[in-house]
Amino acid sequence: MRCLLFFALAGWGASMALAATPIPTTASFAVNATVLPGCLVVGNTTQTAGVGFGMLDFGTHSAAASGTMSASLTASGGSMAQVQCTPGAAVMVTMDGGLHVLGSQRRLKMGANSYLPYALYISSSMSTPFQPGVGVSVDTSAGAMTLPVYGVATWPSGGLPGGQYSDTVQVVFSW
Repeated sequence: MRCLLFFALAGWGASMALAATPIPTTASFAVNATVLPGCLVVGNTTQTAGVGFGMLDFGTHSAAASGTMSASLTASGGSMAQVQCTPGAAVMVTMDGGLHVLGSQRRLKMGANSYLPYALYISSSMSTPFQPGVGVSVDTSAGAMTLPVYGVATWPSGGLPGGQYSDTVQVVFSW
């Protein structure tokens, strides 16, 4: 019986020695990341509605004024929201016609039937218009930016009734 036990313990010791012997192995695994192009409102990555891009204010003028008045988007009641996009993102900005559009003519409204027509542009040269529902390419390569919007209001030659004229334009970014 002692002999059998000796062989059993000797065999067990040999198994332990083999298991502890390192076996050289080479393996690898992949590491990946995907960055999707996109944009966000700077400082708030979850807000997708109710963003304040500012106000386009043509100022105060006489009811008998005529000709055109120009303005650019400026801060209204605080700071203007800024948009930041990933490098290389092809970004389009589309604006609707506003609440009082007639065909493709945007209009400020006062009261029941008083309108002041206006147009929106992407640059101060007023060369590239923001037509209602038509996307315009925006260069976002310089980093965070405020929305570049310039406007021209055309006062009718017969004058306008006095009062506060207003409109609201919806902006959509796509990439």
